Order: sequence, then structure tokens, then C-alpha cells
Amino acid sequence: MLIGLAGLALLAGFGLLQWDRARERARQELAERRDPALPDYDCPDDTDRQASADVTTEALQDVTDELGIQFTHTVGPLGTWFMPESIGAGAAFLDYDRDGRMDLYLVNCGRSPQATHDFPTSVDLRNRLFRQDETGHFVDVTTESGLGDTGYGAGVAVGDVDNDGFPDVFIANYGQDALYRNTGRGQFENITGALGRTESDWGAAAAFLDYDRDGWLDLLVVNYTADPTYGHSVACGFSHGLVSYCGPHKFQPTIDRLYRNVSADTLAAGGGVQFRDVTEEAGLTAATTFGFGAICMDLTGDGWTDLFISNDGAPNRLWVNQKNGTFLEEAQLRGVARNRNGAVEAGMGVAVGDVNHDRQPDLLVTHLTKETATLYEGNAEGLYTDQTPGSGIDMASQRHTGWGVALVDLNHDGQLDVPVVNGLVIPCHSGFPFHGEDEFQQRTEVIRNSEEYWKAYGDENKLLLGQADGSFLDSPGPGGDFTAAQRSGRGLTLGDIDNDGDMDLLVTNCGGPARCYRNNLPRQGNWLMIRTETGAAGRDAIGARVHVLLADDRQSSGYCVPQGSYLASHDPRIHFGLGAAEHVEAIVVEWPDGPVEQSLERFEGGGVNELRVLRRGSGQQVGSVR
Repeated sequence: MLIGLAGLALLAGFGLLQWDRARERARQELAERRDPALPDYDCPDDTDRQASADVTTEALQDVTDELGIQFTHTVGPLGTWFMPESIGAGAAFLDYDRDGRMDLYLVNCGRSPQATHDFPTSVDLRNRLFRQDETGHFVDVTTESGLGDTGYGAGVAVGDVDNDGFPDVFIANYGQDALYRNTGRGQFENITGALGRTESDWGAAAAFLDYDRDGWLDLLVVNYTADPTYGHSVACGFSHGLVSYCGPHKFQPTIDRLYRNVSADTLAAGGGVQFRDVTEEAGLTAATTFGFGAICMDLTGDGWTDLFISNDGAPNRLWVNQKNGTFLEEAQLRGVARNRNGAVEAGMGVAVGDVNHDRQPDLLVTHLTKETATLYEGNAEGLYTDQTPGSGIDMASQRHTGWGVALVDLNHDGQLDVPVVNGLVIPCHSGFPFHGEDEFQQRTEVIRNSEEYWKAYGDENKLLLGQADGSFLDSPGPGGDFTAAQRSGRGLTLGDIDNDGDMDLLVTNCGGPARCYRNNLPRQGNWLMIRTETGAAGRDAIGARVHVLLADDRQSSGYCVPQGSYLASHDPRIHFGLGAAEHVEAIVVEWPDGPVEQSLERFEGGGVNELRVLRRGSGQQVGSVR
């Protein structure tokens, strides 16, 4: 007997209902079999969270709706266990129209390749550009700007690739990456062909840098894993027939890619922007990667830009610039490949800052729960030491899975603070081991309620306030809405959105809405914001190291390294919290381009609580910072 369409739909719905019930029974049985004596490290502790209503007046306050930012990270439709769904996507603060106000770019993902059904037609799968108007409101200008890329996005990098003074945008995609040139007229043109390479890598982080000091920004793309068999649309199994996303080591490692900007020649000849893939000749094929994060700047003290890559479950990489177009991998030699116990950790996000005020950059890398975020302090010889134990970072991070992270003075007391965005990679209370068994399972389920689905991956963010003794204090109260939120957090981007001298926060959530947090922390001192510009048109001097000299031989160091955290690009202006200092004695800039022996420039000091723009060549060349 024939069954009508309505009957087939009813049977299908009944089957899905039965499958959902069976899956839930399996989850409950796993939960019941958990050893109650073991701590539940993979879930946030509700008792530790402070209600946001009690602290929003003097804390990090959610102002997303007030500012008009309407964006939801879209992945799926869920059920094929396409691994890129679980890593989220990034965001960038940039002043694309050069009106002095930070604008916002948010990266989206889109439809998973093997999904069995489509999103509603009302769902916007594009990346989105929001322009901040004179009232402080963010207006969606995606359509008119031409920046609505529809690739399966991850990280974003911002930099002026043609030296015309307007920031351009690169998006690391799953599949072909994308490069957009800012025309300077409020629009962007797709110039992906300028990369000179058609590729299908899984791009994660990206960063602009000037590794050869020729005055033109080059490009690093950090790739995650490769899967030529399943295209990452495959699950890893657990007991009771349950599955989840696989971990990186179920797939093949890959290599990161370096593109040299050769536009000086092509533009002079009447052509356009052009890059050349120099990965092999630069030496980056000598080591594979499970890369997630990148910091590109001089990390060894010789004036040449190096490349730090945080790897997920593999040794980190530190590619040291050999000053001849090549790099050597020296992470183990310099102390940043593993933690102090020799263990490899699951590196996600990474931040750079001078934590101990010794003028040398320090690195902070976030990891999985049961590990800790790891603080590597650098010295003048370019060697690093794991100083995590006893810092306060260890205890605050070991029960959380960290992604986006920053080293930034949020309260202007002169000490760097640490906001961390957390989100789980296995469902809370599931009892799953990380990333499942080694046996792949190709499965297709229909998961209609994505909001409910991602709740199981929710975790709480952390705010660690820097103390005078160099330690960090877990501070949920001042964290306000930021630490009260419990979502599947991924990206963290910094920017002074209201030009009031402190840094505000933008968080991206996996499968959820982006949230913006205004910094309302009580100020415990003064501040200074510095923009470093180089070249005829005054592009941001990405990679510059800046030292603010204060009275009594005190100093504060900061870096123009907008690409960092996790898949993010920050406000390129360098922020300094100055504590009680009311006057700046001098400012010294180590420029990242041109001859190294002419790269140190001293500028006159002055007042505080202001934005300074420092142009290369307008100061006095000196031989040392002091």
C-alpha cells in the first residue's frame, strides 16, 4: 500500500524523535556512570559566577544591542560533524575609512559541505562590515562596501598592502583564501588573484608583517590540518554510539604559508598588487603544523621579524628570521615549544606583551581544560622561560578551554591584565574523552535547534587583573557581563571603540551572536595611545616596538601587532596604562622596516591621556632605548 507524502514526513519525524531520545538516554547513562569523586573539569562552575546585574556599572558591560551590532556566527546545518564548525571565526577592529573611529569586520562561515538541508533564506551567510558613525552607532555597510565574502571563514588580518594609507583585508578560509583591496572610497575590490595561488588549505590565523624590512607588508597564513579523504566531514566515536567532532591528530598536519609582497615592482610598472608564495624558499616546509594562532614581530632582539605559531597538540613553532629571506625553526632551543614540564599542549590563542617591564616581549598561549594557559617570559637574548606556576594564570585557567586572549592594561594601573574567552570542545557533562576514538564514523544527523546544541559547549570567560608583584588575580566582579556570559566562546578582539582611552572587547561565539563589551572599569591611573606610521602615505607600522620612558627610570613597552589572540585583528593603536605617571619623558620606537642600524628613533615626551601619532623620520635617531 502506498504511503502519502504526509505519511512519509510523519514517519521521518518519528524516526528523528526516536533517535533523539536514544541519544539522550545514552548521554544520561554516561553521566550516571561518571565517577563522582573525579572533578568535572570540562564544565563551568555556576557557583563561581557573579550575576552581571550586580556589576555592570563599573565593569565590562555588554553594549552590543545599544551599538546596533547584529551578527550571529552561522555554521551547519548541524549533523555532519564538519570539524570547522567547532573552531569559530574571527573579527577585526579597523578604521577602513580613516575617520578616526574604529569600524568592525566579522567573519562568518556558512553551509557545511555535506549538510543535508539548507538554512532559511533569511539567514545571511556573508562576512559583515559595520561602519561606526558619528553617534557611535554601528551601521551595516556590507553590501555597499563589497566586503561580504562568502567563503567558509576563520581568521582575518588587516594591513595596508599597497601603501596607499588605507587598510586592506585578508580572510583565511577553509578552501580558497580571499584578499580585498581598500579603494579609499568606502569600497573594497576582490584581488585574491594577487596571491598568485589557487589553494584548498584550511586557513586559520593570518598576519601581515614585513619580514624582509623592504617597507611592503608580506603575509603569513597559518593552516590547521588536512583531510584529503573525508574533507573533515567525519565524526569520531564514543561509547553508546555517540559521536562528536574529531581532534586535530585524527587528520594530517600541514604547513603554514608565507607570501612575499612584490608590489613595489608591479605597481611601478603600472600593474597591481602582487604577492609571491615563498614558503619553500623561506624554509617553512621544514616543519609541519596544527596551527591556530600567530604573533609576528621581532621576538629575538635582532630587529628582524620572527614568526611564532601556537600549535594544537603539537610543539609550538618559532621561526627565527635569518635576515636573508629564510627562517630557522628554534622553538625548542628558545623555550617556547613546550611547557616547563616538557609537555606538548593544545595551543589555541596567543597574546604578546611586556608583563615584567623589562622591554622584552612575553607570550601567553591558551590551551585545553586540564592544561593551563602558559606564560613564556622573554629575555634580552631572545630566550623564553615558562613562568606560569604560581602566577595565578595556572589556577584560573586549568578548568577551562581558552581561545581568544590578550595582554592589555584595562584599568590603567600600569600592569597588564588578561581577558580570556573560553568555550568547550566536547559537550559539558558528556563524559567524552577529548576528541573521541581513533575510528572515523561518517554520520548524518538532523540537529534543528542549534542554539540548544551550542549550550552544551558553553564555558565562562575569565578576567585576570595584573598585580604589582607580577601575579594575576581572577576577578569575576570587574568582569561584569564578560565573565557572566556562558557561551561557546572563541575570538577576542580589542579596540577603543569610543575613543575614551581604554580598550573595549569584542567576543565571537561559535554558532552564536557576537558580543561587544564596553570597558567601564574604574581607572587607577593615566593612559597613552600611540599610532605608529611609516611610508609616504602613513600606513600602520605593523611590527613596531614602542617604549614609553617615564620618571625614575620606569618604562612601559608595547607593540604594534594587531594580528593575534585567536583569529583576530585588533585596533592597531598601541595602548599604554601609565599608573600614577602624569608626564612622559620620551618615547622610543624600534621601526620594523628599513635598515636595522637606522631603526631606533626617539620622540619628545609630553602629556598623558591623549593619542599621539608618531611618523617615521620625524624623531631623532638614537643608538639605544635609554
